[in-house]
Amino acid sequence: MDRFYISNIDAALLSAEEAHHCLHVTRHKVGDTIGVFDGRGHEAQCQITGATKDTVALKILTRGQTPPLRCRVTLAQAVPKKNMDLIVQKATELGVAEIQPLLSERTVVEAAGKLDRWQAIAMESCKQCGNNWLPALHAPVKAAAFLNSLGKFDLKCICSLQPGAQSLKHILAEVPAPKSMLILIGPEGDFTPAELALAKSAGCLPLSLGPLVLRAETAAIYTLSILHHELQVA
Repeated sequence: MDRFYISNIDAALLSAEEAHHCLHVTRHKVGDTIGVFDGRGHEAQCQITGATKDTVALKILTRGQTPPLRCRVTLAQAVPKKNMDLIVQKATELGVAEIQPLLSERTVVEAAGKLDRWQAIAMESCKQCGNNWLPALHAPVKAAAFLNSLGKFDLKCICSLQPGAQSLKHILAEVPAPKSMLILIGPEGDFTPAELALAKSAGCLPLSLGPLVLRAETAAIYTLSILHHELQVA
């Protein structure tokens, strides 16, 4: 069943953009049944009862609610040269609660103006995978500024190529059931020594992803997949 985003399910009315997609892309018509979700855990099956050029009116047939995952994971990702779109897509599929793009000293791409694109990718990913929780996607900020103003997390980790970094298995043995977790992943070449030092001073534990040097998108998907298995799956 095709799914569409609706900010207020009780309003039972698709926005102009979603209505256009429903009527002209997926070719639905009056009488069809579609799914809707609000990005905050609520969903419904609805019947299309009316349609104009830029609106679709709905009748709610059934409702459902998905509880949030047991651990609220925030991904702070230094924007890589390419494949940030892929990282946003897969992070959404893996249930990340927040995504904070970072501008490291080694970031070499222009990230300005890309937030709308990333939010659209997250939305489409939710529609496709059935996730009823839309991640909060923030505007890019400098890594140093982010690290200087960290909020409270039960566990904070920074993926690191430096000696002394511990495996995720070892770290989770020490903090077995965090309710909130921050994962920082650097750009090509890793965070700078100054950024790593700042992260450690903010309480971030150096996390090893093994002996191989992973691309930024691989590191993100690998880490979030393990976390989903270890912390979210019953």
